[in-house]
Amino acid sequence: MKALQWDGDSLALNTVAKPIAKPGEVLVRLTRAGICNTDLEIIRGYYPFSGTLGHEFVGIVDEAANPSLIGKRVVSDINSSCHHCAMCQAGMPHHCVNRSALGIHGRDGAFAEFLTTPEENLVIVPDSLEDNLAVYAEPLAAALEIQEQVNFSRHEGVLVIGDGKLGLLITMSLAQAGLEVTLLGHHPHRLELLGLDNISFCSSAPDLKYPVVIEATGNPSGFATAVQLTAPRGALVLKSTYKGNLEFNPAPLVVNEITLLGSRCGPMDKAVALLADGAINPAGLTEEIFPLTRAPQAIARANKKGTLKVLLEMGS
Repeated sequence: MKALQWDGDSLALNTVAKPIAKPGEVLVRLTRAGICNTDLEIIRGYYPFSGTLGHEFVGIVDEAANPSLIGKRVVSDINSSCHHCAMCQAGMPHHCVNRSALGIHGRDGAFAEFLTTPEENLVIVPDSLEDNLAVYAEPLAAALEIQEQVNFSRHEGVLVIGDGKLGLLITMSLAQAGLEVTLLGHHPHRLELLGLDNISFCSSAPDLKYPVVIEATGNPSGFATAVQLTAPRGALVLKSTYKGNLEFNPAPLVVNEITLLGSRCGPMDKAVALLADGAINPAGLTEEIFPLTRAPQAIARANKKGTLKVLLEMGS
């Protein structure tokens, strides 16, 4: 099969052996995959991964021990856990000390014709949900994780910093939940892509401080802005990952008693349900779709400043 692979130094579309599912796993024939900022940051050196990139996908189960799964369209949680370590036993498999993650750590990912993933990670995609929307399930789940971590008050404002792919999905998910959201970014026209009316936009830091601030800029400068705009005893949620170290003065966090939260993967089932119901429609975020045979060009397109979501199409 064809697979877009990173070896730590270079990116290439290679011909590799089709993966073989281990016990408890299924073989998925991929139809769509999305290029994420994490994929781009791995290429820049954010994390020492070698292998097939990609973790946002939708596909069709090609082989499974459970015959009822064969032919089903699915998405998947990206984390594979051991079930035995202390974190797994405590009900936190996303933090399994032995985990692998599709296209990020210890497991080949979705920029290929096939992948393997644990059966328990699958979420069935309804027939009504087309591939070009279902492929957003994983990043939308990451956006929804914030609502799993923070107790929001509908009467208090939320600030999202960063109007890139993830920032827009976070904004959509919070607005859909009925929260009053302000989006701080550089592209006011992107507000039209969201199709929601309880969102305000600002292109420079507002005078207000917010009880919840979500930093999704994808660069270190966003953190300082986020600290500045978080109210005393507020919550600052970090979504950005990038190569390099973050240097900051911790004094404002201490003096203002700000709670700092990291936020990563989220509930795939809830994401699929919201997409299938049409409650969240990210179609406007897709900039271009490339065939897998042009995957290197797709990465180059995704790397261009200001680009939103670029998808790979593997077949129907």
